[in-house]
Amino acid sequence: MHQRKRTLQAWLLFAATLACLLGGLVVTLAVVRPLTTEVIVNGAVDGSFWLLFATVGLVLTLRRPANPIGWLYAAAGVVWSAYIPFDPWVDQLQRTGRPLPVAARYLVLIGENFWAIGIVLAITLPLLLLPDGRLRSPRWRPVAVAAVAATAVEIVAACLDPAPTTQTLEPLAKPFALHGWPGTVATVVSWIGFGIMFACVPAAALCAVLRFRASRGVERQQLRWVAFGAAASVVGPLLALGLAALGVLPSADAFSWPLLLSVPLAIAVAVLRYRLWDLDRLVSRTVAYALVTALLLIPYVLILPAAERLAGGAGSLAVAAATLVAAAAFSPLRRRVQELVDRRFNRRRYDAARTVDAFATRLRDQVDLDALHGELLAVVQQTMQPTRATLWLRAPAAGPSAHT
Repeated sequence: MHQRKRTLQAWLLFAATLACLLGGLVVTLAVVRPLTTEVIVNGAVDGSFWLLFATVGLVLTLRRPANPIGWLYAAAGVVWSAYIPFDPWVDQLQRTGRPLPVAARYLVLIGENFWAIGIVLAITLPLLLLPDGRLRSPRWRPVAVAAVAATAVEIVAACLDPAPTTQTLEPLAKPFALHGWPGTVATVVSWIGFGIMFACVPAAALCAVLRFRASRGVERQQLRWVAFGAAASVVGPLLALGLAALGVLPSADAFSWPLLLSVPLAIAVAVLRYRLWDLDRLVSRTVAYALVTALLLIPYVLILPAAERLAGGAGSLAVAAATLVAAAAFSPLRRRVQELVDRRFNRRRYDAARTVDAFATRLRDQVDLDALHGELLAVVQQTMQPTRATLWLRAPAAGPSAHT
Protein backbone atom coordinates (compact mmCIF):
# COMPACT_ATOMS: atom_id res chain seq x y z
CA MET A 1 0.00 0.00 0.00
CA HIS A 2 2.84 2.37 0.86
CA GLN A 3 4.48 1.72 -2.52
CA ARG A 4 1.22 2.36 -4.35
CA LYS A 5 0.78 5.64 -2.47
CA ARG A 6 4.24 6.86 -3.47
CA THR A 7 3.64 5.86 -7.07
CA LEU A 8 0.38 7.80 -7.06
CA GLN A 9 2.13 10.85 -5.58
CA ALA A 10 4.84 10.70 -8.26
CA TRP A 11 2.28 10.61 -11.05
CA LEU A 12 0.26 13.41 -9.44
CA LEU A 13 3.32 15.69 -9.39
CA PHE A 14 4.03 14.94 -13.03
CA ALA A 15 0.37 15.47 -13.92
CA ALA A 16 0.40 18.83 -12.12
CA THR A 17 3.33 20.05 -14.23
CA LEU A 18 1.74 18.73 -17.41
CA ALA A 19 -1.57 20.40 -16.51
CA CYS A 20 0.16 23.75 -16.01
CA LEU A 21 1.89 23.48 -19.39
CA LEU A 22 -1.30 22.47 -21.19
CA GLY A 23 -3.15 25.23 -19.36
CA GLY A 24 -0.61 27.74 -20.63
CA LEU A 25 -1.13 26.46 -24.18
CA VAL A 26 -4.93 26.73 -23.93
CA VAL A 27 -4.80 30.24 -22.46
CA THR A 28 -2.31 31.31 -25.15
CA LEU A 29 -4.57 30.06 -27.92
CA ALA A 30 -7.59 31.72 -26.31
CA VAL A 31 -6.34 35.21 -25.42
CA VAL A 32 -3.09 36.07 -27.24
CA ARG A 33 -3.61 38.25 -30.31
CA PRO A 34 -1.97 38.32 -32.75
CA LEU A 35 -1.19 34.62 -32.39
CA THR A 36 1.96 33.91 -34.37
CA THR A 37 4.06 30.82 -34.93
CA GLU A 38 6.91 32.44 -33.00
CA VAL A 39 4.72 32.73 -29.90
CA ILE A 40 3.77 29.04 -30.08
CA VAL A 41 7.36 27.87 -30.71
CA ASN A 42 8.84 29.98 -27.90
CA GLY A 43 6.22 28.71 -25.48
CA ALA A 44 6.84 25.10 -26.51
CA VAL A 45 10.61 25.46 -26.05
CA ASP A 46 10.24 27.04 -22.62
CA GLY A 47 7.70 24.43 -21.53
CA SER A 48 9.92 21.57 -22.69
CA PHE A 49 12.55 22.49 -20.10
CA TRP A 50 10.11 22.33 -17.22
CA LEU A 51 8.65 19.12 -18.63
CA LEU A 52 12.17 17.68 -18.67
CA PHE A 53 12.58 18.31 -14.93
CA ALA A 54 9.16 16.77 -14.30
CA THR A 55 10.03 13.72 -16.43
CA VAL A 56 13.38 13.20 -14.71
CA GLY A 57 11.62 13.54 -11.37
CA LEU A 58 8.96 11.00 -12.40
CA VAL A 59 11.51 8.43 -13.56
CA LEU A 60 13.64 8.81 -10.43
CA THR A 61 10.69 8.67 -8.04
CA LEU A 62 9.34 5.53 -9.70
CA ARG A 63 12.71 3.77 -9.92
CA ARG A 64 14.33 5.13 -6.73
CA PRO A 65 11.44 6.25 -4.49
CA ALA A 66 13.63 6.28 -1.37
CA ASN A 67 16.01 8.82 -2.94
CA PRO A 68 14.71 12.38 -2.36
CA ILE A 69 16.45 13.79 -5.46
CA GLY A 70 13.66 12.53 -7.70
CA TRP A 71 11.01 14.16 -5.52
CA LEU A 72 12.97 17.42 -5.55
CA TYR A 73 13.06 17.48 -9.37
CA ALA A 74 9.36 16.61 -9.58
CA ALA A 75 8.51 19.45 -7.20
CA ALA A 76 10.77 21.85 -9.13
CA GLY A 77 8.84 21.10 -12.30
CA VAL A 78 5.57 22.01 -10.58
CA VAL A 79 6.98 25.19 -9.03
CA TRP A 80 8.56 26.47 -12.24
CA SER A 81 5.45 25.80 -14.32
CA ALA A 82 2.90 27.10 -11.80
CA TYR A 83 2.69 30.58 -13.35
CA ILE A 84 2.59 29.43 -16.99
CA PRO A 85 -1.25 29.31 -17.26
CA PHE A 86 -1.54 32.92 -16.04
CA ASP A 87 1.41 34.50 -17.84
CA PRO A 88 -0.23 34.85 -21.30
CA TRP A 89 -3.38 36.34 -19.74
CA VAL A 90 -1.51 38.96 -17.70
CA ASP A 91 0.75 39.87 -20.64
CA GLN A 92 -2.24 40.29 -22.97
CA LEU A 93 -4.03 42.52 -20.43
CA GLN A 94 -0.96 44.77 -20.19
CA ARG A 95 -0.40 44.70 -23.94
CA THR A 96 -3.94 45.94 -24.60
CA GLY A 97 -3.86 48.53 -21.82
CA ARG A 98 -6.72 47.01 -19.81
CA PRO A 99 -6.65 47.15 -15.99
CA LEU A 100 -5.54 44.03 -14.15
CA PRO A 101 -8.05 42.37 -11.80
CA VAL A 102 -7.06 41.98 -8.17
CA ALA A 103 -6.60 38.23 -8.68
CA ALA A 104 -4.06 38.89 -11.45
CA ARG A 105 -1.98 41.09 -9.17
CA TYR A 106 -1.77 38.30 -6.61
CA LEU A 107 -0.96 35.69 -9.26
CA VAL A 108 1.89 37.84 -10.55
CA LEU A 109 3.68 37.21 -7.25
CA ILE A 110 3.96 33.53 -8.20
CA GLY A 111 5.96 34.30 -11.33
CA GLU A 112 7.88 36.98 -9.46
CA ASN A 113 9.14 34.75 -6.64
CA PHE A 114 8.67 31.03 -7.30
CA TRP A 115 11.85 30.83 -9.40
CA ALA A 116 13.82 30.99 -6.14
CA ILE A 117 12.10 27.87 -4.84
CA GLY A 118 13.04 26.06 -8.04
CA ILE A 119 16.71 27.01 -7.60
CA VAL A 120 16.80 25.36 -4.17
CA LEU A 121 14.82 22.29 -5.25
CA ALA A 122 16.65 21.61 -8.53
CA ILE A 123 20.21 22.82 -7.84
CA THR A 124 21.23 23.38 -4.21
CA LEU A 125 19.63 20.40 -2.48
CA PRO A 126 20.46 17.80 -5.20
CA LEU A 127 24.12 18.84 -5.08
CA LEU A 128 24.12 18.31 -1.32
CA LEU A 129 22.39 14.91 -1.55
CA LEU A 130 24.18 13.36 -4.53
CA PRO A 131 24.22 10.51 -5.34
CA ASP A 132 22.45 8.40 -2.67
CA GLY A 133 20.06 11.03 -1.28
CA ARG A 134 21.95 11.54 1.98
CA LEU A 135 24.15 14.38 3.19
CA ARG A 136 27.88 13.77 3.14
CA SER A 137 28.00 14.39 6.88
CA PRO A 138 25.93 16.24 9.53
CA ARG A 139 28.23 19.25 9.08
CA TRP A 140 26.48 20.02 5.78
CA ARG A 141 23.03 20.16 7.34
CA PRO A 142 23.37 23.92 8.12
CA VAL A 143 23.89 24.58 4.39
CA ALA A 144 20.64 22.81 3.51
CA VAL A 145 18.76 24.57 6.31
CA ALA A 146 20.23 27.94 5.34
CA ALA A 147 19.24 27.46 1.68
CA VAL A 148 15.63 26.63 2.55
CA ALA A 149 15.30 29.32 5.23
CA ALA A 150 16.95 32.04 3.12
CA THR A 151 14.64 31.24 0.21
CA ALA A 152 11.56 31.51 2.42
CA VAL A 153 12.78 34.80 3.89
CA GLU A 154 13.65 36.20 0.45
CA ILE A 155 10.19 35.38 -0.94
CA VAL A 156 8.30 36.90 1.99
CA ALA A 157 10.47 40.01 2.05
CA ALA A 158 10.22 40.40 -1.74
CA CYS A 159 6.43 40.40 -1.50
CA LEU A 160 6.66 43.23 1.06
CA ASP A 161 9.33 45.14 -0.88
CA PRO A 162 7.91 48.43 -2.23
CA ALA A 163 9.74 48.03 -5.55
CA PRO A 164 7.42 47.16 -8.47
CA THR A 165 7.43 43.78 -10.20
CA THR A 166 10.12 42.99 -12.76
CA GLN A 167 8.77 39.82 -14.43
CA THR A 168 5.84 41.51 -16.17
CA LEU A 169 5.74 43.49 -19.42
CA GLU A 170 5.18 46.67 -17.42
CA PRO A 171 6.09 47.18 -13.75
CA LEU A 172 3.19 46.61 -11.34
CA ALA A 173 2.71 47.70 -7.74
CA LYS A 174 2.74 44.72 -5.40
CA PRO A 175 -0.45 44.16 -3.40
CA PHE A 176 1.44 43.61 -0.10
CA ALA A 177 4.08 46.34 -0.56
CA LEU A 178 5.13 48.28 2.53
CA HIS A 179 6.22 51.91 2.46
CA GLY A 180 8.45 54.01 4.67
CA TRP A 181 10.93 52.39 7.00
CA PRO A 182 9.09 49.00 6.99
CA GLY A 183 9.56 48.88 3.23
CA THR A 184 13.25 49.70 3.61
CA VAL A 185 13.64 46.85 6.12
CA ALA A 186 11.85 44.49 3.75
CA THR A 187 14.21 45.48 0.93
CA VAL A 188 17.31 44.88 3.07
CA VAL A 189 16.01 41.54 4.35
CA SER A 190 15.14 40.48 0.80
CA TRP A 191 18.69 41.18 -0.42
CA ILE A 192 20.17 39.34 2.58
CA GLY A 193 18.03 36.28 1.86
CA PHE A 194 18.92 36.52 -1.82
CA GLY A 195 22.65 36.60 -1.02
CA ILE A 196 22.49 33.66 1.41
CA MET A 197 20.40 31.62 -1.01
CA PHE A 198 22.93 32.01 -3.84
CA ALA A 199 25.91 31.59 -1.51
CA CYS A 200 24.57 28.12 -0.70
CA VAL A 201 24.89 27.08 -4.36
CA PRO A 202 28.74 27.15 -4.49
CA ALA A 203 28.77 25.64 -0.99
CA ALA A 204 26.67 22.73 -2.27
CA ALA A 205 28.96 22.42 -5.31
CA LEU A 206 31.95 22.24 -2.95
CA CYS A 207 30.19 19.42 -1.08
CA ALA A 208 29.82 17.50 -4.35
CA VAL A 209 33.51 18.06 -5.19
CA LEU A 210 34.65 16.83 -1.78
CA ARG A 211 32.40 13.81 -2.04
CA PHE A 212 33.85 13.05 -5.45
CA ARG A 213 37.43 13.25 -4.18
CA ALA A 214 36.66 10.81 -1.35
CA SER A 215 34.48 8.46 -3.42
CA ARG A 216 35.38 4.98 -4.60
CA GLY A 217 33.84 2.37 -6.87
CA VAL A 218 30.26 2.86 -8.02
CA GLU A 219 29.82 6.13 -6.17
CA ARG A 220 32.81 7.59 -8.01
CA GLN A 221 31.34 6.54 -11.35
CA GLN A 222 28.04 8.19 -10.39
CA LEU A 223 29.76 11.45 -9.48
CA ARG A 224 31.86 11.35 -12.64
CA TRP A 225 28.63 11.48 -14.63
CA VAL A 226 27.52 14.51 -12.63
CA ALA A 227 30.88 16.17 -13.27
CA PHE A 228 30.51 15.40 -16.98
CA GLY A 229 27.06 17.02 -16.97
CA ALA A 230 28.38 20.08 -15.17
CA ALA A 231 31.22 20.43 -17.68
CA ALA A 232 28.78 20.07 -20.58
CA SER A 233 26.57 22.79 -19.08
CA VAL A 234 29.55 25.17 -19.19
CA VAL A 235 31.16 24.18 -22.49
CA GLY A 236 27.88 23.63 -24.35
CA PRO A 237 26.63 27.24 -24.14
CA LEU A 238 30.04 28.55 -25.22
CA LEU A 239 29.99 26.35 -28.32
CA ALA A 240 26.36 27.25 -28.95
CA LEU A 241 27.18 30.96 -28.84
CA GLY A 242 29.82 30.37 -31.51
CA LEU A 243 27.27 28.53 -33.66
CA ALA A 244 24.77 31.32 -33.06
CA ALA A 245 27.26 33.79 -34.49
CA LEU A 246 27.32 31.65 -37.66
CA GLY A 247 23.52 31.62 -37.74
CA VAL A 248 23.13 27.83 -37.59
CA LEU A 249 21.11 27.53 -34.36
CA PRO A 250 17.39 26.80 -34.68
CA SER A 251 16.49 29.32 -31.95
CA ALA A 252 18.04 32.41 -30.42
CA ASP A 253 17.72 30.79 -26.98
CA ALA A 254 19.28 27.49 -28.06
CA PHE A 255 22.55 28.35 -26.28
CA SER A 256 20.74 27.78 -22.96
CA TRP A 257 19.66 24.24 -23.86
CA PRO A 258 22.87 22.46 -22.74
CA LEU A 259 22.96 24.70 -19.67
CA LEU A 260 19.54 23.48 -18.56
CA LEU A 261 19.58 19.93 -19.90
CA SER A 262 23.04 18.57 -19.08
CA VAL A 263 23.00 18.45 -15.28
CA PRO A 264 19.54 16.93 -14.69
CA LEU A 265 20.13 14.25 -17.32
CA ALA A 266 23.55 13.42 -15.86
CA ILE A 267 22.08 13.25 -12.35
CA ALA A 268 19.34 10.92 -13.61
CA VAL A 269 21.96 8.56 -15.09
CA ALA A 270 24.01 8.72 -11.89
CA VAL A 271 21.11 8.01 -9.54
CA LEU A 272 19.70 5.23 -11.71
CA ARG A 273 23.21 3.74 -12.16
CA TYR A 274 22.48 3.19 -15.86
CA ARG A 275 25.55 2.33 -17.96
CA LEU A 276 27.87 4.10 -15.53
CA TRP A 277 30.98 2.51 -16.94
CA ASP A 278 30.47 3.90 -20.45
CA LEU A 279 31.52 7.43 -19.50
CA ASP A 280 35.13 7.05 -20.68
CA ARG A 281 33.90 5.81 -24.04
CA LEU A 282 31.33 8.60 -24.30
CA VAL A 283 33.89 11.30 -23.49
CA SER A 284 36.48 9.91 -25.88
CA ARG A 285 33.95 9.58 -28.71
CA THR A 286 32.60 13.10 -28.11
CA VAL A 287 36.05 14.68 -28.08
CA ALA A 288 37.22 12.66 -31.06
CA TYR A 289 34.27 13.52 -33.30
CA ALA A 290 34.39 17.17 -32.24
CA LEU A 291 38.08 17.36 -33.20
CA VAL A 292 37.54 15.52 -36.48
CA THR A 293 34.64 17.80 -37.36
CA ALA A 294 36.74 20.87 -36.64
CA LEU A 295 39.73 19.53 -38.58
CA LEU A 296 37.53 18.83 -41.59
CA LEU A 297 35.35 21.93 -41.36
CA ILE A 298 38.13 24.51 -41.09
CA PRO A 299 39.96 23.49 -44.30
CA TYR A 300 36.57 23.04 -46.01
CA VAL A 301 35.59 26.62 -45.19
CA LEU A 302 39.01 27.98 -46.17
CA ILE A 303 39.44 26.03 -49.42
CA LEU A 304 35.89 26.26 -50.76
CA PRO A 305 36.02 29.98 -51.78
CA ALA A 306 39.31 29.44 -53.59
CA ALA A 307 37.95 26.31 -55.30
CA GLU A 308 34.90 28.25 -56.51
CA ARG A 309 37.11 30.92 -58.05
CA LEU A 310 39.33 28.34 -59.74
CA ALA A 311 36.28 26.51 -61.06
CA GLY A 312 35.18 29.66 -62.88
CA GLY A 313 31.86 30.11 -61.13
CA ALA A 314 30.90 26.43 -61.10
CA GLY A 315 29.99 26.59 -57.44
CA SER A 316 28.21 23.23 -57.30
CA LEU A 317 31.26 21.46 -58.76
CA ALA A 318 33.55 23.06 -56.15
CA VAL A 319 31.19 22.10 -53.34
CA ALA A 320 31.00 18.51 -54.58
CA ALA A 321 34.80 18.27 -54.86
CA ALA A 322 35.35 19.68 -51.38
CA THR A 323 32.73 17.31 -49.98
CA LEU A 324 34.37 14.28 -51.58
CA VAL A 325 37.78 15.28 -50.20
CA ALA A 326 36.30 15.70 -46.71
CA ALA A 327 34.53 12.32 -46.92
CA ALA A 328 37.71 10.57 -48.08
CA ALA A 329 39.72 12.06 -45.25
CA PHE A 330 37.15 11.31 -42.54
CA SER A 331 37.87 7.65 -41.76
CA PRO A 332 41.70 7.74 -41.56
CA LEU A 333 41.59 11.05 -39.70
CA ARG A 334 38.98 9.71 -37.26
CA ARG A 335 41.06 6.61 -36.49
CA ARG A 336 44.18 8.68 -35.82
CA VAL A 337 42.36 11.22 -33.66
CA GLN A 338 40.49 8.45 -31.80
CA GLU A 339 43.78 6.80 -30.91
CA LEU A 340 45.20 10.07 -29.60
CA VAL A 341 42.04 10.84 -27.62
CA ASP A 342 41.83 7.34 -26.12
CA ARG A 343 45.42 7.69 -24.99
CA ARG A 344 44.40 10.77 -22.97
CA PHE A 345 40.75 10.32 -21.97
CA ASN A 346 40.17 6.55 -22.15
CA ARG A 347 43.50 5.20 -21.03
CA ARG A 348 42.12 1.87 -19.82
CA ARG A 349 40.72 1.04 -23.26
CA TYR A 350 43.91 2.25 -24.96
CA ASP A 351 46.14 0.10 -22.71
CA ALA A 352 43.83 -2.89 -23.16
CA ALA A 353 43.96 -2.55 -26.95
CA ARG A 354 47.75 -2.29 -26.87
CA THR A 355 47.98 -5.41 -24.67
CA VAL A 356 45.71 -7.45 -26.98
CA ASP A 357 47.65 -6.32 -30.06
CA ALA A 358 50.94 -7.31 -28.45
CA PHE A 359 49.53 -10.72 -27.49
CA ALA A 360 48.24 -11.28 -31.04
CA THR A 361 51.72 -10.55 -32.38
CA ARG A 362 53.33 -13.06 -29.99
CA LEU A 363 50.61 -15.62 -30.70
CA ARG A 364 51.79 -16.05 -34.29
CA ASP A 365 55.19 -17.27 -33.10
CA GLN A 366 54.08 -19.18 -29.96
CA VAL A 367 54.14 -22.99 -30.17
CA ASP A 368 54.46 -23.91 -26.48
CA LEU A 369 50.95 -24.71 -25.18
CA ASP A 370 51.80 -24.16 -21.52
CA ALA A 371 53.33 -20.76 -22.25
CA LEU A 372 50.30 -19.89 -24.42
CA HIS A 373 47.70 -20.56 -21.75
CA GLY A 374 49.75 -18.62 -19.21
CA GLU A 375 50.03 -15.60 -21.48
CA LEU A 376 46.32 -15.78 -22.41
CA LEU A 377 45.22 -15.78 -18.77
CA ALA A 378 47.59 -12.88 -18.06
CA VAL A 379 46.11 -10.86 -20.93
CA VAL A 380 42.55 -11.54 -19.76
CA GLN A 381 43.47 -10.57 -16.21
CA GLN A 382 45.17 -7.36 -17.32
CA THR A 383 42.49 -6.19 -19.74
CA MET A 384 39.24 -7.46 -18.18
CA GLN A 385 40.31 -7.67 -14.51
CA PRO A 386 37.95 -10.56 -13.59
CA THR A 387 37.80 -11.94 -10.06
CA ARG A 388 38.70 -15.39 -11.44
CA ALA A 389 39.77 -16.69 -14.87
CA THR A 390 39.92 -20.34 -16.00
CA LEU A 391 41.06 -21.79 -19.32
CA TRP A 392 39.81 -25.26 -20.31
CA LEU A 393 41.75 -27.21 -22.94
CA ARG A 394 40.65 -30.57 -24.32
CA ALA A 395 43.53 -33.03 -24.44
CA PRO A 396 43.90 -35.24 -27.54
CA ALA A 397 43.14 -38.54 -25.75
CA ALA A 398 42.41 -37.72 -22.11
CA GLY A 399 39.56 -35.69 -20.59
CA PRO A 400 39.53 -31.91 -20.29
CA SER A 401 42.16 -30.28 -18.16
CA ALA A 402 41.85 -26.89 -16.46
CA HIS A 403 44.48 -24.23 -16.02
CA THR A 404 43.78 -21.34 -13.61
